[in-house]
Amino acid sequence: MNVQEHLQRAQDLLARGQPELAESALGDAIDASVAADDLILLTRARFALGEFLFQQQRDDEALAYLQAVVRTERVDGAVDSEVKASARMLRQIRGTEPR
Repeated sequence: MNVQEHLQRAQDLLARGQPELAESALGDAIDASVAADDLILLTRARFALGEFLFQQQRDDEALAYLQAVVRTERVDGAVDSEVKASARMLRQIRGTEPR
């Protein structure tokens, strides 16, 4: 499976009320993006897992993924939306912005 397929599988599993399996699929998406050596896909997969953990109120676990996304620099703007959303979630976790 490629990264996009893992991400889609995670969304499908969440829609069916299977968050544990969705979390596993998101981890698989990260692994697949590392194997593909694709920074954009890795950033998107990290964002998806960080956002999932944030929504599950597992902030301590979400921190590392969201921080990795924020540290990603792309001059072409390919992951700007993920970076901005991650920064917002980090502010919410730190309590500097309402949830």
